[in-house]
Amino acid sequence: MTRSSPRELASQKIQLRKQQEKLLSDLLTVMDALDRASEHWQQAEQSQTQQIAPTLSWWQQLLQRLAGTAESLPSESLPEVVGSARTGIDMIRETLLGVLNQHQVMPLATKGQPFDPEEMHALGQRADAIAPPNTVLQEVVRGYRWKDRLLREAQVIVAVSANKSDEEAIEEARKEE
Repeated sequence: MTRSSPRELASQKIQLRKQQEKLLSDLLTVMDALDRASEHWQQAEQSQTQQIAPTLSWWQQLLQRLAGTAESLPSESLPEVVGSARTGIDMIRETLLGVLNQHQVMPLATKGQPFDPEEMHALGQRADAIAPPNTVLQEVVRGYRWKDRLLREAQVIVAVSANKSDEEAIEEARKEE
């Protein structure tokens, strides 16, 4: 049996950590897709309007094909289909989140928090009369931490003062003169 040198062991440890980080990063893309799907079905469940009728019609057709029936499903089942789809997506999402947590991958808390350039990337700014400037208004892409390091930074929209900036006020004053 050959023994590895300390240098080789350190190199192997670094390689293993990089492989783990890559796998966990890849799983985050699945988590993002489940987040979007969950949000979609939540909106569909809440609205139950004509906007979602094509989606529901698609689900009806799929269920009819699976059941092998030509008759249409009763309209009372449409809310059940939407609710069931949302529940299924949420269960898968929670399972994946649990697996990530077991591997010490934790989502970053960003919404309502002060902007932190070490963990967040600002995609844009939005005027807000209520939120203090430099506060995260919206999380576009969730960030995650793995053990002691940042796995992926959060992509956020940050609040700016709803009041006109001094530069804007000066510019308006010049135009009025």
